[in-house]
Amino acid sequence: MSLKNLLIALILTLSAELLWRQPLADATSFSERPDVQQFVAEMANKHGFDMDSLTSLFAHITPRPGVAKTMTGQVVKPPSWTRYRSNFVNSWRITHGVSFWSENAESLMRARHIYGVPEEVIVAILGVETRYGSYPLPYPVLDTLATLAFDYPRRGEFFRGELEQYLLLMREEGRDPLSVRGSFAGAMGIPQFMPSSYRSYAVDFDGDGHRDLWDSTADAIGSVANYLKTYGWESDQPIAVRAYLQADTASDLLTGSLKPGFSIEQLEARGVKPDESLAPSTQAALLAVDVEDGREYWLGMNNFYVITRYNRNLFYALAVYQLSNEIKLARMVSLN
Repeated sequence: MSLKNLLIALILTLSAELLWRQPLADATSFSERPDVQQFVAEMANKHGFDMDSLTSLFAHITPRPGVAKTMTGQVVKPPSWTRYRSNFVNSWRITHGVSFWSENAESLMRARHIYGVPEEVIVAILGVETRYGSYPLPYPVLDTLATLAFDYPRRGEFFRGELEQYLLLMREEGRDPLSVRGSFAGAMGIPQFMPSSYRSYAVDFDGDGHRDLWDSTADAIGSVANYLKTYGWESDQPIAVRAYLQADTASDLLTGSLKPGFSIEQLEARGVKPDESLAPSTQAALLAVDVEDGREYWLGMNNFYVITRYNRNLFYALAVYQLSNEIKLARMVSLN
């Protein structure tokens, strides 16, 4: 290939990459697309939105093809447990978790009394989600949800539902739909609630008459606790414990399900040894993660399963659990 042709090919490649990564300035307006027009009509018929106003709103949406690419990357290339853990269970999140707990002790204690969720679990979730509210959320939520709803076929139906919930939420809260920023998936605020979760589980925990997960730390704390309680959190019950397999015959108990399905009595009879004493009737799921020197086994009880309802991922729940323990220990040390 000649140098001239090589340069042309390089320019074309870079141009294609730029078109993928950045919004298309000359792309057809969302408001002119038949699938969007059908959605607008449905919102008008179902929820009483003004069609002209909603059409005008969609005309201001900028396509964000990069968010679909990011979503695909999350599915195709999941990180190892070791790498995932180091991202979330680290000195920064532990130290700042202790500070966050001290600064919000009253709200955290009140949430525990009302919902039964320990302070350290709430703190750990907020630490994993947005680094206690300090993580920048750069994506315009309306752009993101619209792109995923209409240009991400793999989960288009889900995101169309979230787009519907988002528009309802903005109307209820009196916010400009174009002004809110969130994650690449459209999650919002300090606890990263999707619109449907925001509408269902957010609470006004500071008593100011508004459910504000963007600027009210108290509302974020109460909302996380309410979410977990609604999904079945059991006060003063175990979350997870390390386990050891005394026999290879127990490997068939690794069903892949995060939901508890065996009693401790059944597990112990099959050679599974919990690291802590648990009531024989306690229900648990046998879980495993790959580590550098083999496999690490855990027993996840009901409360661990509840954490996975926040994010349906074994790594996520295990990181939250381990971070919560580290924060609790570090806080105890700081108070002595």
